[in-house]
Amino acid sequence: MILKSLKLFSKNTIGLLIILMTVFACQDEITEITPPNDQETIIENSNLAIIMQNTAALDGSLDNILDSANCILINLPVTITVNGVDLIIDSEEDYEVVEAIFDEFDSDIDDIEFLFPITITLNDYTVVTITNDTELGTFIEECSGENEEDDDIECIDFQYPITFSIYDANFQVTETVTINNDEALYNFIENLEGGVLASLNFPVTMILSDGSTVEVNNNQELEITISEAEDDCDEDDDNDWNDDDCTQDSIEIALQACIWNIVNYNGNSGSIIDKDFEFLENNQFTVTLNGNVVHQGTWTLTESNGSFVLTFDTNWDDIDGDWTIVECGEGILQLENGNNFIVMEQDCSINNPFECFEGEDFELTECAGANEFGTFNLTEAWVDCVNPNNFNVTYYFSLSDAQQEFNPIANPQAYMAISNPQTIYIRVELFNNSSEYQVFEIHLNTENCNTSGCSESDVDAYLVECTWNVVNYNASDDLITYDLDFQDNGVLIITGNGQTITSTWSTSETNDGVWVEFDGVNGPNIQAISGNWLVVECDPDRLQMDQGDITMVIEQECINSGMCTEGDVDGILMECEWQIALYNGSAGFNIFYIDFMDAQNLVIASPSESYSGNWTTSQNGDAVMLTISNISGGNVQVLDGDYVVVECSAEQIILHDVNNSDNEIVLDRYCN
Repeated sequence: MILKSLKLFSKNTIGLLIILMTVFACQDEITEITPPNDQETIIENSNLAIIMQNTAALDGSLDNILDSANCILINLPVTITVNGVDLIIDSEEDYEVVEAIFDEFDSDIDDIEFLFPITITLNDYTVVTITNDTELGTFIEECSGENEEDDDIECIDFQYPITFSIYDANFQVTETVTINNDEALYNFIENLEGGVLASLNFPVTMILSDGSTVEVNNNQELEITISEAEDDCDEDDDNDWNDDDCTQDSIEIALQACIWNIVNYNGNSGSIIDKDFEFLENNQFTVTLNGNVVHQGTWTLTESNGSFVLTFDTNWDDIDGDWTIVECGEGILQLENGNNFIVMEQDCSINNPFECFEGEDFELTECAGANEFGTFNLTEAWVDCVNPNNFNVTYYFSLSDAQQEFNPIANPQAYMAISNPQTIYIRVELFNNSSEYQVFEIHLNTENCNTSGCSESDVDAYLVECTWNVVNYNASDDLITYDLDFQDNGVLIITGNGQTITSTWSTSETNDGVWVEFDGVNGPNIQAISGNWLVVECDPDRLQMDQGDITMVIEQECINSGMCTEGDVDGILMECEWQIALYNGSAGFNIFYIDFMDAQNLVIASPSESYSGNWTTSQNGDAVMLTISNISGGNVQVLDGDYVVVECSAEQIILHDVNNSDNEIVLDRYCN
């Protein structure tokens, strides 16, 4: 423990020292709580809560042909007039009728009039009654434009039901909430408040846009899965019911323009995954794997009942038959045949196998400490291009080495740079023809990512110097009532809200900077600080730390204790008598004077009364304690107890009752 001389204690932090002393004397008074897994708690306004809510938000693009608004949905049935034709729209299929009327009139301006009142549903599932065009236009203007970026996430969905566990302040499960649809999930997250402790019960199954599923087992996996899938499909936020690009002619042209790859077959199963289809003009097609033809046949595209049907004719049972095109987007087709489905993606790079690598030179940036040049995973360069089934890839120090295949880098997954910046050369050969190759550059850059300016030893010294408070947690000061006492043996004592919590803390330093880890923080609300935090701003009395998208700021609250040690207090008390100026805010005892004598004896006297007693002092860390005991009689017997010295000077000493910090004694020096 680093000793800090005498301290003048602030009233806000004295509770920490009082409870700290109580902890040392009465270990059985510490509250032991078994919490839920900290990593599974859903924290309001965290990135995970936001993207979960965006995934569950209402997608208003389904009826864009009616309102041209992606963030609202017209509730059916609704009566409209389309280019002078009266219609009652009572199902989604009726949107096709609207599209057909638009096509029939072939007009530059299509007109829809609503028979008001109507009701609409917003992204947050609020239902609003609309009585005229002006009110409707106001809500439409709030939406993003056609195919513009918006908040709702449409490329991934939850597979319901899912359940949440709700905990009380003692981390006991008080309720299990079952969520059966997007609206219920949206409202559940919307109603999370700072005092609510809720955790999602895993495993949870997510449904991707191609129909495949992914099982996730914790909050981190869920956040990564949603984030990676967020822009993984065409959200179809245009204002037409059908994609005008998906005509029979346009589909035939797209099929023949490039190679098509089967990326999903019944949830990534079957024997046709990763095979390449080439559709020829004579209605022949070939299927290749690693450049080898494995199947051949014929194909035809027809229209039936408003849908396009792609028919394969070959001796391959997995693919033979009629496949209805159920989704048509830029470079992607989804086909269905009974209970089977296929997702095909266009790959125009196969005509030029090195096209994916061409263009701007690639850069990799890593963090490193002083006098270091960083360690790089070179295989991350063009990671989406380097398919081991198509290419052999090797890495070299120079262009000539790459051209001559001389002295390749032995461990490209953990290459230690020798300068900053540095250029590495990647030789890319065709898998089946090593004589056909190209060489590309990777530029390596090293940065000092520890922008805080503090080393690990700096942070350690600051933390153990004084008590700290969480003044900002994700823009909230709800945790400011907790006092954090970092001890130099790795123990963290947290006091607040009537609790004392014993946990641990540690620091570490990486190329990114200094990390502070909190472990075993088993208390309601304050448990949110658990885990690893990267110090991004560092001052002796203020640290700002990040954990993903969450920001926490802690500030130092130092007790200015002057020069009063236990020996100082002993000497000051015995030098003169001391008047009891105030007791518990009252001057009722100011007729009494205390004479602190040798051998731990004392006398408390007034003009008409006199009582004997004992006194002792002790010191634990920074805290100087005064114990008054065995007062022989009178009302002054209430003074018996343990006190901590919170202010100390030659003229005045202020004491706080260890068991009740609001019980204060003020002693003023009185020398005859």
